[in-house]
Amino acid sequence: MGVWAATAGDAGLLRVPPRGEGGRRDRRRVTPLPAPTLDVLTGPTLPDLLRDAATARADATYAAAEGTTLSFAGLADAVGDACRGLAALGVRAGDRVAVMLPNHLDHVALVHALVAMRAVWVPVNTRLRGEPLAHVLADSDSALLLADERHRAEVESLRRSDLPRTVWHETGTPVPWRPYVSGAGGGESPAGPGGDDVVSIMYTSGTTGPAKGVQVTDRMLRAAALGAAAVSLPRDGDVYFLWEPLCHVGGAQVLFLPFVAHVSLAMVERFSASAFWTQVAAAGATHVHHLGGIVPMLLGRAPSDAERAHRVRVSWGGGMTVDAWTAAEQRFDLRVHECYGMTEASSISTANTAGVADGIGAALPWFDVELHDDAGRPVPDGAVGEIALRPRVDGLLTPGYFRNDEATAASRRGPWWRTGDSARMVDGALHFVGRLSDSVRHRGENVSAWEVERVVNTHHAVAESAVVGVPAAEGEEDVKLFVTLARPDEPFDAGALVAWCRERLAVFQVPRYVAVIAEFARTPSLRIKKAALPRTTDDSYDARA
Repeated sequence: MGVWAATAGDAGLLRVPPRGEGGRRDRRRVTPLPAPTLDVLTGPTLPDLLRDAATARADATYAAAEGTTLSFAGLADAVGDACRGLAALGVRAGDRVAVMLPNHLDHVALVHALVAMRAVWVPVNTRLRGEPLAHVLADSDSALLLADERHRAEVESLRRSDLPRTVWHETGTPVPWRPYVSGAGGGESPAGPGGDDVVSIMYTSGTTGPAKGVQVTDRMLRAAALGAAAVSLPRDGDVYFLWEPLCHVGGAQVLFLPFVAHVSLAMVERFSASAFWTQVAAAGATHVHHLGGIVPMLLGRAPSDAERAHRVRVSWGGGMTVDAWTAAEQRFDLRVHECYGMTEASSISTANTAGVADGIGAALPWFDVELHDDAGRPVPDGAVGEIALRPRVDGLLTPGYFRNDEATAASRRGPWWRTGDSARMVDGALHFVGRLSDSVRHRGENVSAWEVERVVNTHHAVAESAVVGVPAAEGEEDVKLFVTLARPDEPFDAGALVAWCRERLAVFQVPRYVAVIAEFARTPSLRIKKAALPRTTDDSYDARA
């Protein structure tokens, strides 16, 4: 039995807080952590867990993709090859290596190899372009960029002198970070990281500035995998469908899930709404991840036999609306499990496996969760407060944002991490309310209003701009852009502005709606009063119309 199954029985390590007097759940009761949970959080590192799995489960399937099956022993061999190939490219312990690749098994081996070498994996969203892409590459100060040939135009168009050396890979050719002959080069296995060594820098959208690099440790990735198990409740032999981009912690954490549970992964290059259920059925998947609002997108398609001809028991993730939750369970014949978390706090902090009435659920055993007012005081039940997280095991919060001490300090309040998200507690269960900061949540991505506005304000027809989120039919939000015109007496083409944005912004950052406004209402400090901007869309150009 795996770590998860051996320690948790049928219900997993997640335990709903016990009910106190009057039948209310006591979320504040401190319960001891199960010893095997502590073993995962305080014990062997990720490379150690891989070595253990390659010995104990050598022939068991770790992952399958594009008709190829990779066992744990095969993964260990591929990681060893990748370590030697990376060393030949000059990668050393402590080097930051940016990775801009689609999902494939060589990409997976590369990630494990970077961790094993004590290098720092910097995943880059393959949809970034223009200034946001340049910022990630320059801010991370990476020594090397490993990128798919399909992104050459975006990278080379940046024309920056502070970007890393780039090694390109063309689909269908041998990857440049592995020797052409397996095992070539010999050499000893790398020492591997310590539990609190930074093994990755994951960029999350800024709210009042550019994207920030979240430093992620080996221990945090183990906790993320354990959190994924807590919300998805695996059984031995389960298969997890992996469509999520590995640049997102939601995808990265799944890579390590087979180390804490006897499960395997079935990976595809990207999400496809039209092919989703056919791919899921072909993989024999038991679990799908609803990161980024994919379930409402699937619900928007015409019903088909394929959407019930599968083995899926659980759709797990965050951001599901109540209506989509109920509809998905009925139409797709599965259970929805919801969670909440953020990259800065080991990805997952709360989980709800009970049902729609419990919102985002209760704190996982290794976190304390409270709702605070502006002064950091707990708010009463039913009141809205900022979600604050405090780990019960050292090392589960990020060491900080990379080279950004100011942003790190602003997010900490004593032992608590300020999430910037609000919720209310109802009968012991947390219910998400929204973001407190200036960002838009669109299909699983935090869209920095600042980043979009910074680009749009350089357009010759725009005097000033402001970005807000408006409710999306698929759940979460769509991006609405308000602009004042530099030349109000001249014709303005909103569609041309959106097309211009597509050349300079990631697809998830491109506004759907554009509204022209004569002037912005402002605060006494002359900031735009975004609260006064209408969230309706009937006054706007719609890029999808």
